[in-house]
Amino acid sequence: MIVNFSINNKIFSSDSNKTILEVAKENNIEIDTLCFIKDCSGTEECGICRVEDLNTKKLLKACSTKVEEGMKINTASRLVQEAKKDRVIELLNEHNFNCGSCKRLSNCEFLELIKKTGAKRTEEAHCTQNADSLDNRSKAISLDRSKCLRCGRCVTVCREKIGTNIIQLNKIDDKVLVGPENLRCFDDTNCLLCGQCVVSCPVGALTEISHIEKVTAALQNSEKHVVVGMAPSVRTALGELFGLEIGVDVTKKIYSALKLIGFKKIFDVNFAADITIVEEGTELIERVQNNGTFPMFTSCCPGWVRFIENYKPEYIKNLSTAKSPQQIFGAATKNYYPAAQNLNSKSIFTVSIMPCTAKKYESEREEMETHNIRDIDAVLTTRELADLIKKHNIDFNKLKDSEADSIMGEYTGAGTIFGITGGVMEAAVRSVKDILEGTSFENIEYTAVRGFEGIKEATVTIAGNDYNLAIVSGGTNIFEFFEKNLVEKNNYHFVEFMVCPGGCINGGGQPHLKQSVKNDSDFKELRGNVLYTQDKNSEIRKSHKNPTVISMYENYINKEKGRNHHLFHTTYKNRKDV
Repeated sequence: MIVNFSINNKIFSSDSNKTILEVAKENNIEIDTLCFIKDCSGTEECGICRVEDLNTKKLLKACSTKVEEGMKINTASRLVQEAKKDRVIELLNEHNFNCGSCKRLSNCEFLELIKKTGAKRTEEAHCTQNADSLDNRSKAISLDRSKCLRCGRCVTVCREKIGTNIIQLNKIDDKVLVGPENLRCFDDTNCLLCGQCVVSCPVGALTEISHIEKVTAALQNSEKHVVVGMAPSVRTALGELFGLEIGVDVTKKIYSALKLIGFKKIFDVNFAADITIVEEGTELIERVQNNGTFPMFTSCCPGWVRFIENYKPEYIKNLSTAKSPQQIFGAATKNYYPAAQNLNSKSIFTVSIMPCTAKKYESEREEMETHNIRDIDAVLTTRELADLIKKHNIDFNKLKDSEADSIMGEYTGAGTIFGITGGVMEAAVRSVKDILEGTSFENIEYTAVRGFEGIKEATVTIAGNDYNLAIVSGGTNIFEFFEKNLVEKNNYHFVEFMVCPGGCINGGGQPHLKQSVKNDSDFKELRGNVLYTQDKNSEIRKSHKNPTVISMYENYINKEKGRNHHLFHTTYKNRKDV
């Protein structure tokens, strides 16, 4: 039903199912919020988005109140401003206001509200970090409840974007505390550790477990040979943390920054993504030729691997045994690289830079080592890399471009597109089709697997046979995929899964964006275009044709039978009943 009403003395007509906030946003009318997330039902916890109905002189929550016939809404009346300021003061009185040491100082949404409203703490207010408020038990995610506003954004995202409902507003005694049920460690629950709660948090309550000190100590240790490589999506977003627009490719500036920081060798995890396709593609071909287990599932996303282990362990046999690009990168730096350069493997300290918090957990899985040497020693998120660059007083935007070190720094266009939903699938199809048909195809852009739909399907013809593919991104879509039993119904051969909606470009370790920017921009498309542009401009666009990868196999991997499986493959565990 269409209703007529006014907002700030301007007449509007709208469907009565829409909220005041929805109509306001559609018409560029500003209403401050903390708990609101687009396409989610929200928690209505923050109390910031209140507006006044001039007919009743009452305050309404814009995020949950539907528009009605004859409403006269004012978004900035004296009553609204006083109520908003009072609510900010309430939150401020319970907030650890130690901004100077907070990771979110430069982009804290709550601090913006404080400045906007002119709110100040009351004299009796007192809240500081203590042993009970800080939870660093997880290998991936840190929770500081002294900074938590209990706005519920993390709860909403976990429930409606990821689908696990792990993080909750727990009522314990007379307090409301954010965290898993019974305040358990994230790692000990069915949490996927994707970090979407972290990037949704408006303050510094949820952050990644920092590895900056670990990396700094290694760089200062003269006995350590510290090497580094970044994942595809890092280059799409790091510039945002230095004031650049969304979607600026800063690949070669990052190489320059890493050299100034002091890393001995600058490699690229895209190189390892190419190896992943060689290994995963070979595994898919073997399953095709030997009537193996289908569908085969990708194994690049550690959040997805936790999903299988925690929720659907009966499908472990479907997972590719190939390690993720991060772990393959680590194994190569600890084995191939020292062999090629006559270095001691034990002196190598390998750092990966990831758009993901779950990668920190993955790096510490007990399976991820060779000859008692860990594949990866430290994982920095995109945000942590920016912090490290700033700590070294590097003027990032003025850096000149430079190149990665060639032995493990060259990569193909296929390796680049790993960072976006559908990219792993497209990279695999390019190589598998070439290999099975014994030719080299030029028409290699498989647009059917591209796009940000949660569940996509495609069929590709290879060597006269049709192969059914599926691409799933976003935790709730993964749950839906299995709840609808699509695996059994649709006779898939190969399925790509990524927990973060849109893939790694929207990972839990990427730069924080204001919720208004997330709601109103095509940030995933802008970041993704960086990868597709690099792919399109690459001289080589198929992983199996990377000359440095070919050289590695010829001169090292193939010199010992089974070495590729020993270094680049892994096993998984049923964690459902643990």
